Amino acid sequence: MRAESLYRMSAACLLTHELESTLHRSWNTLSLSTGDYASFDQQMFMWAHVPMVIGMIMLAETSQRAAYRYGLCVFAVVHVGLHWFYRNQPVYDFSSVASWVLILLAGIFGAAYLVPEKAR
Repeated sequence: MRAESLYRMSAACLLTHELESTLHRSWNTLSLSTGDYASFDQQMFMWAHVPMVIGMIMLAETSQRAAYRYGLCVFAVVHVGLHWFYRNQPVYDFSSVASWVLILLAGIFGAAYLVPEKAR
């Protein structure tokens, strides 16, 4: 598989996982507010992803520098470790098979991208 395809598969899995995170109320793990502000936290969590996703796509797809793609793929690998570390927390809600498949595939494709092309 070509390096660009590995990067794109990793990015697609991460983006899908982020979409899924709004279903799991993952903003609650970051939130300090309760009660009436919970829906506000959800909206802030969701809309904060828009500039991040646009930036990721613009930088990685339009730049000739591979550093942006490497950064995203390194994050995908680290992201697996973060989910593994937080999996037993009371507010953690990514225990479904679909969640773990997306998390692991993003990390696997990211790790494969990081392997030098001659070694693949």
